[in-house]
Amino acid sequence: DEGGGSASTGNGAVVPLRAISAYDPEGGDGEHDELVGDAVDGDPSTYWSTETYRDFSKDGVGLVLEPQRDDGVSTVTVRTDTPGFTAEIKAGDSPTSFPSTAGESTTVEGTTTFEVDTDARYLLVWITALDGRAHVNEVTARS
Repeated sequence: DEGGGSASTGNGAVVPLRAISAYDPEGGDGEHDELVGDAVDGDPSTYWSTETYRDFSKDGVGLVLEPQRDDGVSTVTVRTDTPGFTAEIKAGDSPTSFPSTAGESTTVEGTTTFEVDTDARYLLVWITALDGRAHVNEVTARS
C-alpha cells in the first residue's frame, strides 16, 4: 500500500513511472534536469527541484513522466517537503506537448492525490504557482 493517498478510486494497480525531463517552455536555463529521476526513485528524501524564483511570472514549469503500463492512469500522487505550491496534471502523446488537463489545479500539501483519467503516453506535473522553489520528492500513479 502506498499510504497517504486520499483518492477513493486510486486503488488500482501501481503504474510505474519513468522520469523523462524537466519542462520549462518559457525558460532557457533548464529546471534541474539532472534530478528528474529522484522524483520516481522510491526514496522520499530525494527530490527534483525547480529553480529558485524571486518572482514566479511564468505560466509554469514541470516534470515530464512516462507511465510504464498501457492501461491508463486514474490517480497521480505527489509528495513534497515544500508544501504550498499549485500544480495540475497535464497529459499528451509527446514529451514536449501537453494539450489536455488530466488533473485539476490544486495546492500541493505534503501528499496530494490528483484524480485523473488518461491513457496518454506522457504526464506532466505542471507547477503553476510557487514561492521560491518547489520540490517533488515522489510521484506515484495507479490505474
